[in-house]
Amino acid sequence: MRKCLEKKPADRWHSAHDLKQTLELIDLSGPTNASASISNSSGIAASPPARRPKWLWPAVAAAVVIAAGAGVVSWAPWRKGASTQTVRFEVGPSEKMTFINQAAMSVSPNGRWMVFAALGEDRSIRYYLRSLDGVEVRALPGTEGGTSAPAAWSFDSRWVLFSNNLGSSKLKKVDIQGGPPQNIADFPGNLGGADSNSNGLIICGSAGPILSVPASGGQTTPVTALAAGETSHRWPQFLPDGKHFLYLRASPDGAKAGVYVGSIDAKPNEQSKQRLLASDRQAYYAPSPDGGKAHLIFLRGATLMAQPFDPDKITLSGEPVAIADGVDSFASSNHGLFAVSNTGTLVYRGGSGARTVLTWFDLQGNPGGSLGDTGDYSTPAISPDGSRVAVGLGPVASRDIWILDVARGTTTRFTFDSARDDFPAWSPDGRYIAFSSNRGGQMDLYIKSADGSGEEKLILKTNEPKTVDGWTKDGRFLLFTSTGQKTLFDMWVLPFPGEAKPVPLLQTNVNEGFGRVSPDGQWLAYLSTESGSPEIYVRPFTPEAFAGTEAKWLVSKGGGSSALWQPDGKRLFYYINGQAMAVDIETSKGFQAATPRRMFAAPGGAVATLWDMSPDAKRFLFVASPGTGRVPGLVVPFTVVLNWAAGLSK
Repeated sequence: MRKCLEKKPADRWHSAHDLKQTLELIDLSGPTNASASISNSSGIAASPPARRPKWLWPAVAAAVVIAAGAGVVSWAPWRKGASTQTVRFEVGPSEKMTFINQAAMSVSPNGRWMVFAALGEDRSIRYYLRSLDGVEVRALPGTEGGTSAPAAWSFDSRWVLFSNNLGSSKLKKVDIQGGPPQNIADFPGNLGGADSNSNGLIICGSAGPILSVPASGGQTTPVTALAAGETSHRWPQFLPDGKHFLYLRASPDGAKAGVYVGSIDAKPNEQSKQRLLASDRQAYYAPSPDGGKAHLIFLRGATLMAQPFDPDKITLSGEPVAIADGVDSFASSNHGLFAVSNTGTLVYRGGSGARTVLTWFDLQGNPGGSLGDTGDYSTPAISPDGSRVAVGLGPVASRDIWILDVARGTTTRFTFDSARDDFPAWSPDGRYIAFSSNRGGQMDLYIKSADGSGEEKLILKTNEPKTVDGWTKDGRFLLFTSTGQKTLFDMWVLPFPGEAKPVPLLQTNVNEGFGRVSPDGQWLAYLSTESGSPEIYVRPFTPEAFAGTEAKWLVSKGGGSSALWQPDGKRLFYYINGQAMAVDIETSKGFQAATPRRMFAAPGGAVATLWDMSPDAKRFLFVASPGTGRVPGLVVPFTVVLNWAAGLSK
């Protein structure tokens, strides 16, 4: 055992064969006889060969496993005298929590902890803390309502920084040693990564620019400014000087999208426009624990690359080297599922990538066949007569809308722009499809004839990104959600047709949006985070005189999103924490909602926008992995690599 645990590789056995030879020299059947012992080449006193009990080799196997496990800990890069060997192991789900689709992770700067989102026994999504120096896994209380997006870490590895699902309007921190979360600042929308320096300054990615705020709390301040054609600035990371930082400028324009270097001493409009690395995913700085070359870690497709990087000169050198293959991404937020520490720890998550298929499920959650070929699908919308499906298809940056014929199984391309076209919605008569596109530099609203004839027509352009939610049954109004820098997600309605201006339905300092109007046009179901977590509410729908002060009813219980009306208006469906829920509705004497009931465990995990209901109310359409009825990534483990740089070719 002592020899198995030697710190220096040269002092350990080189193979199990060497260990076996030594064990064969040990006489376990008689008493120790010092005078008869043999001094073998390994330095262990042994008796002549003798009969061995049947339990010997199982015991030896157990001893070797224990030694190997202890060896993994001894190789951990935060310990003194760390080995120069690379060690890999996997972290999987447990009986008390389930991994969710495309859940990302974040590694503490000291390399001792990993934090990630998962689904608990109570069906709530929260952040979990996992020790990389042992096997401890525990939930972080107060982080319920999270998403698959990664949390972040404080400079000293003590605090986890996070924001709740769909933007709780608060940036928070929680002490990993215990205690409730503490509010740091109001925050506009989803957290797109964060980091802090030794001076207690936090920088955060958002749906707009990079923001800064003191770790002790205060108001967020813009550090960068979006340039023309950019959609967001995300995934910041401080460099060693604590002033410069890496961040991603997201853009549908491949000539602009990439990793840049900013400075907290520069004004937002004066940040450098010199691109460090062309990419549509983040890059992280990884110092060398042994004082060797530092590297920039980034994705090229699904391959994780490392390239030498000088943080003082802020320059790359040499050629990138592949360090892992099959690494997954969360395309909608431009985030690769990988993270690094300052101590040589790398964590990433593989997966089946973007290979999904449209799959039917009945009201009991049983798969009922697929539609079309495999691909990278998003936001399916079933036509009013149920004969066709409009869906976003392709990589998010260049996604187009395609039309699938349900009976014939054919797939026809509907839009052809090189930018992102997404969020299709059919007009009630089936003649038009409205959708969102950033071909003009921002997600604006367009419309096109459903038969594919004619050109796309721009129907609304503003300075804020917008996503189409749906039409009213009479075709008079188009609902959409707009993301504001001050008021987060807002709910709007656009009169159609004509040149009328859009009307704000709800525009407050919390998130409201993703609205659906009941078939009779009387009621509006929508998502709001006014309670601190996403829930489904219903209000009367009166767009011409909507003041936001109308009566409202909380329909969901314990969270909810992505509401769908049953075609007769007598039932409302919503989606929460991997569950499809149903609420019976009665409107003959005003609005009344029954207690929500669980329908089935939905295949979509945390991806709440990837479903729709057929016009006959007999089945749902989900985006799922081929042949299984499950969204990929639900059970894919995290791969942990200790001392990852040792695997680089010298």
